[in-house]
Amino acid sequence: MRLFIKSNRTQPLRAIPPLLLSAAKRRFPSREGVGGKSVAEKATRCGFESMLPLLMSAWDRRHAPPHPALSPQGGRETGVWPNLGLTAQGGRGKTPPMVTNGVLHPGDHTVSAVLKTAAIMGLLVVWLAFPAFAQDQPDYAAMLKTLDAPKALALAQAGEPAAIFLIQGLQQGGQKAQLCAWALSQHPQPQTAKALRELLWKVDQVAGYYAARALGKMPSAENAAALAALLPDEAKGFWELSSGSVGRLTDVENRGKRVAAPAEHWMPNLRVAYAAMEALGDQGGDVAAATLLRALENDQYLIRYGAARALGRLRHAPAKEALGLLAARDPVLLVRRAAERAIAQIRGEPPPPAPPAPALPPAIAFIKTKNRSESNLGFRDSYFFPKTPKYASGENLYTLTPPRPDGKLKNLTGLTNGEVQGLEVSPDGARLLFAMRRDSRTDGFHIFEINADGSGLRQLTSGNCNDVDPNYLPDGRIAFCSDRAGYQEYYHQERSRVLYVMEPDGRNVQQITFNPNQDYDPLPLRDGRILYTSYRFYAQDGHVGPLPGEHLGLSRIETVLRACNPDGSADHLFYGSMRGSFYSPLRPMPFSDQRSGWHPRGYHVGVTISQPRELPDGSIVCISPAGLTVVDPLRVPLDCELPVFPEVVNLAGGEEVYIHNYDHFNPVGRYTSPYPAGDGWVWVAHAPWHDLRPNAYGLYLFNLQTREQRLVYDDPQMSDVDPAPLAPRPPALARASVLNPKAPASGFIYCNSVFNSDLPFDRARVRFVRVLEGVQMGLSIAANAAFRTRLLGTVPVHPDGSFYVEVPADTPIRFELLDADGKMLVHETEFNFVRGGETKGCAGCHESRKSSLPNLRPQALDHPAASALRQPGDLIYMGQTSRPYNRIYRD
Repeated sequence: MRLFIKSNRTQPLRAIPPLLLSAAKRRFPSREGVGGKSVAEKATRCGFESMLPLLMSAWDRRHAPPHPALSPQGGRETGVWPNLGLTAQGGRGKTPPMVTNGVLHPGDHTVSAVLKTAAIMGLLVVWLAFPAFAQDQPDYAAMLKTLDAPKALALAQAGEPAAIFLIQGLQQGGQKAQLCAWALSQHPQPQTAKALRELLWKVDQVAGYYAARALGKMPSAENAAALAALLPDEAKGFWELSSGSVGRLTDVENRGKRVAAPAEHWMPNLRVAYAAMEALGDQGGDVAAATLLRALENDQYLIRYGAARALGRLRHAPAKEALGLLAARDPVLLVRRAAERAIAQIRGEPPPPAPPAPALPPAIAFIKTKNRSESNLGFRDSYFFPKTPKYASGENLYTLTPPRPDGKLKNLTGLTNGEVQGLEVSPDGARLLFAMRRDSRTDGFHIFEINADGSGLRQLTSGNCNDVDPNYLPDGRIAFCSDRAGYQEYYHQERSRVLYVMEPDGRNVQQITFNPNQDYDPLPLRDGRILYTSYRFYAQDGHVGPLPGEHLGLSRIETVLRACNPDGSADHLFYGSMRGSFYSPLRPMPFSDQRSGWHPRGYHVGVTISQPRELPDGSIVCISPAGLTVVDPLRVPLDCELPVFPEVVNLAGGEEVYIHNYDHFNPVGRYTSPYPAGDGWVWVAHAPWHDLRPNAYGLYLFNLQTREQRLVYDDPQMSDVDPAPLAPRPPALARASVLNPKAPASGFIYCNSVFNSDLPFDRARVRFVRVLEGVQMGLSIAANAAFRTRLLGTVPVHPDGSFYVEVPADTPIRFELLDADGKMLVHETEFNFVRGGETKGCAGCHESRKSSLPNLRPQALDHPAASALRQPGDLIYMGQTSRPYNRIYRD
């Protein structure tokens, strides 16, 4: 527009039509002109003589009340241009002047050439007097061509003039459709509603998600009906994109197992349907209320959750009874909380006050990196590919003073070809602990400490190993993870990491966990225990093993939270798949198209929980299959998860939960490395959903209750991760060791009753427990790779199901249940260990979480412990990749 006007200053009369055209485009971008053509389209094809009547007609369509000339008797439309005192002949015949709603409408007559010329000259004067009239007009077409998030928001904020371009973006699909729908969910434009409705049934669930959100802010009967149609009458009536696929998949039953199959054409996407339920709460009306009431009975927790929240916003009194039942009986904590809040809203109770933003510390420390994992779950440790351990490290350690976008940066490490990892701040906020390798091509990671001002760098560990994930213990010692034991992780043939402790100066290094997989992220809890993330491989119920009746099975790859004392004693499952409900009622529609992806009991292959941090109330914020999640381990075990963004639960399936990037399915973005900031806020690294670059993470303050987030710092060329405030924190409890240093190198394990189990086996046939040791020999000890296992012995099971056995200390131990003929009934590859002199007990063999044991003394404890210690001649069997357990020999 600007160039056209400037280039035609020497031809003022011919420059007037483009000027009027620009005005028409801005004022009437989507209105039809004469002959069914749009104003813009008509104007480009007609000469100057037809331009003025065209614009008059468009103005009259928008502003004039009904005119008799529009009647069948009155002929065609008559346009009025009151500012010029002109009328344009629009049809045959003439009509007399009339007054409608207090406005004078002159009759039809022919505009004289003199008046037309005067009008032209008047417009020319205006144009010459105001040459910048259209110079600031954005080029919406160019914005759409190179669309990104800021441009999409600008288009949505521009209002009616940009609506046609938003519609084009919605129709083009891909990320343009996603960005336009997202922008419209924040700045709705009713003209785009039809194009948004069409996205609700597309394969692109991110575009559909935001389309539903946008339609919720455009109240109309059509929009309400379109949103309500996303709630199917059929049970399990949703589809979900899944691992390794781009089509619609849903759950089906096949011989008692749950597998994925192509979805029916009528099935909506689960996440889009959830967004529709939320949107109906913004729409209001009878259709919305009826649909939401029906949604409270849906089999998917996500739909019930969205419907409860929406009914609360509607303050729909007839829903109180149904919401009350939901609040009392729903199996999912998240849904019950939403129902309780909805009832309070219907009663008119004020919402709980939002926690204020926390006071900022003087500075924060963080890591800059270009290599952050692209995983949707945002692990600190990425997936362990064979022979190439990854530690999600970064290039350098920085401080930001004060912690805000204009704060001062300071590089504390100054590496050019090295890496840093595992940042932690001392309890007094004065020192930083981290792992570093100065040269990523030749060095291993080792533990370093530095003052917060960048002075006093010192190295604490050394050797031919990787020492990572350090943390300060309450007694001044340091916990960390290391692969210095030298044996391999038993699934991917990685060097296995386990937990160690050492003195503040690096002396007296002691191993405290003995998991033949990967242990990392040690975190001292306020009660003195060490919480840590443990990568585990399980196998149950499937393949034939080498011993009589041995039957292995489903592989489950899980990362759980475990806890132990600082001396390694009392190691136990703290939170994870065998405890929480993420893997059964919290599971949305299928997220694995692998047949092995589901256990018949509903447990999932490849789930993970990592990066735990303790909040002031004792709950844990972590990264889980639900993304950013708060768990309360003190609650009933099946009822302790509160995902912050439940709509992203389990975007990946099978092993892909670790290694695949599902960000293009994720409507809320990636979150990683949370760190408590106080009052319900956390420091967090976040990458927006529309920025899929591995270096897209920035630092934010995030409110776990309201989802509000405030930018702290973002380097557009690097990922900024692992934020930690440089401020004192309350001291944790220091626990003294309970181990006897003179105790023998053995310990004891007892089980209250192997019958207390949710596993399907014939309890009447159980007679023995076979005790097996994972042999750590620099080779894997997995069920699906090169593997060595020592048969330590077989011990009796007492009539009440209990057993009591002495086993080697500091050794991975697992069990199998046998019948009288030595045939295996239950195989478990979950390894446990005891420290020297320690006695450890369990309630059962995968016992039910919905009942408790009778308070009876196990019969096995009335007898001496059976021995399962190493002996010459012990049977050892070693598996190979193609067939587990197929080589057997004796020690």
